[in-house]
Amino acid sequence: MKIFLALLIFYTPLSFAEKAPLLKKLKCSDAVFKAISSLGEPKEWKKNLDSTVSTDFESGGNVQVEVGANKSMVSSAQNGVSLKLEFSAPDCKMKVLKISSSNGGFLDRDLDLLLKKEKMGVIYLWSPHMSLSVYELVEMKKYLSSLKIPVTILLDLNADIDLANKSIQKFDLPLDYLKRMNSRKLEAFGATIHYPSTIFYKEGELIKRVPGFNGKKSLQDLIKKYLGVAL
Repeated sequence: MKIFLALLIFYTPLSFAEKAPLLKKLKCSDAVFKAISSLGEPKEWKKNLDSTVSTDFESGGNVQVEVGANKSMVSSAQNGVSLKLEFSAPDCKMKVLKISSSNGGFLDRDLDLLLKKEKMGVIYLWSPHMSLSVYELVEMKKYLSSLKIPVTILLDLNADIDLANKSIQKFDLPLDYLKRMNSRKLEAFGATIHYPSTIFYKEGELIKRVPGFNGKKSLQDLIKKYLGVAL
């Protein structure tokens, strides 16, 4: 699930409905579309025999939407994380009915694709068991776009998925923050020694790992130092 958080594409209800007419009847459409967009970019929507619509994500995985009388259900499977979400009128607050993870996640092949696609960027690893990494995620959400480079956020492979989800829900963080780090190359680079950890890459190579909490000013200085980007 390659989603560079500074460049998320948030679809409008109209753009979704144009691709799948059944979605015109969707309850809590804004909340549903925001959740789907945070997971990935949908391909072509298809109507199924059971009155649901489904599509694959451009970056892999799939999502299905069930249109109910007073609620909408979203089921997705992507990069080792399976989600089932419910949005009920009138408040339309997202409710996580089921969440599970397998041995998928961000693998070596995903890292290779990332290093090939992007000239430079940052990989940030967090764990719900480390309060400072959660706090930094909340702070990063406020200034992520100002960093002007791709940022990939990955979850501790061994973290309790329910605890991670509670952090996501509590602080209204994007669902794709639940994507697990499962790359042996990142592990060999020291990514799992400490959480949080920030890894910098440039021109196809991992160049530096910085453990611990940074904050906006410190992270900007590190980006300038290791990537040569003035912010």
